[in-house]
Amino acid sequence: MNNNQKIVTRIPLKNLWTDIEDIYAYREKYLTVDNIRATLKSYPVEFVVAEVGQKLNWISYGRSIDFWKREVKQHLANDIDNINLDKFPDNYAYIASEWTREIQTPIVLLEKYH
Repeated sequence: MNNNQKIVTRIPLKNLWTDIEDIYAYREKYLTVDNIRATLKSYPVEFVVAEVGQKLNWISYGRSIDFWKREVKQHLANDIDNINLDKFPDNYAYIASEWTREIQTPIVLLEKYH
């Protein structure tokens, strides 16, 4: 299957990809609101949204701060083992994790639960 036809079939993800290539990265740790806020102060961040049935949605560095403020912060679950979707706007939440690859810029994967 070509990467530009791949969709997310289940979460948590085991690997990442773009429309062009597979990304060689690994999940290093799960993140909280405070973790992401601190990372955004230090580095540009590339967000990736994974939702079952959809293609991976890559959010560019230039849009990451706005995306964080507008979308992620209010929907981020800090306790990945106990998510009550009723407590989040529009009844969906993200689990965030940092993925490491050969370049320094971190990837923050947001796995969407609804």
